[in-house]
Amino acid sequence: MESSRITFVSDRDGTFDLFVMNPDGSDQTNITCTDGWEEDHPRWSPDGTRIAYCDRRHGKGEIYLIDADGSRPRRLTHNSAPDLRPHWSPDGQTIIFTTDRDDNVEIYAMNRDGSNQRNLTNHAACELESTWSPDGAQIAFTSDRDGMSQIYVMNPDGTGQQRLHVSHSDDDDPAWSPDGRWIAFKSDRDGNTQVYVMNADGSDPRRLTNLVGGVGEISWSPTGKQIVFTARSGGRQQIYRVDFDGGNLINLSNSPANDFAPDWGPVIET
Repeated sequence: MESSRITFVSDRDGTFDLFVMNPDGSDQTNITCTDGWEEDHPRWSPDGTRIAYCDRRHGKGEIYLIDADGSRPRRLTHNSAPDLRPHWSPDGQTIIFTTDRDDNVEIYAMNRDGSNQRNLTNHAACELESTWSPDGAQIAFTSDRDGMSQIYVMNPDGTGQQRLHVSHSDDDDPAWSPDGRWIAFKSDRDGNTQVYVMNADGSDPRRLTNLVGGVGEISWSPTGKQIVFTARSGGRQQIYRVDFDGGNLINLSNSPANDFAPDWGPVIET
């Protein structure tokens, strides 16, 4: 039988742990159960067997891997600066992440075992969230090099950096659709941060949500028909799901805790 799972972060058990749930929000399960440290930014491997994430057990962010059931944590980065927001290449061989180890926030890449860590963006501006295109040909990322947060693309080796579209607002958190045709992102262009979708070339942006509390941390379903993201509800962060056309908005996690940073995993045989 084929299935997929959504991983996310929650503080419902007293600290920030990694959880998984079904796409309908059922069977929410703590898979890390840590005591005294925090996890963040989980990302499924393309084959669904592992999760890369940020672990703060050393007092700052480092990139770790765990198996899909939460077992066998292993550390990939060892640096005095925070290493955050991992994202896998489509072939599962490379992980990109955000770090300020060069006294500036940059996008780095490394092999999946943590070796060969290298600076991809190498720019004086602040580069943050990054995501790989499904064909592995490009990386989309956020930069403020033109005065405000905007979405750029580059080749996997860091060359060919160019602004994807022109906006007079802050645009962040790019997420490529599974078929490569679309990029979802968050923007405050209408006065409050909402989920938008545009063509992969940056054209024809359209708003999907209209929520009061703002949104962030966007991930597509494996079919490309739905999007999950973080939004504020009742003074706390929750995981929401919306259809590609903006319909059927629902609170998936629906808990009294803070739930955020969702990532929808691939379809696998169970």
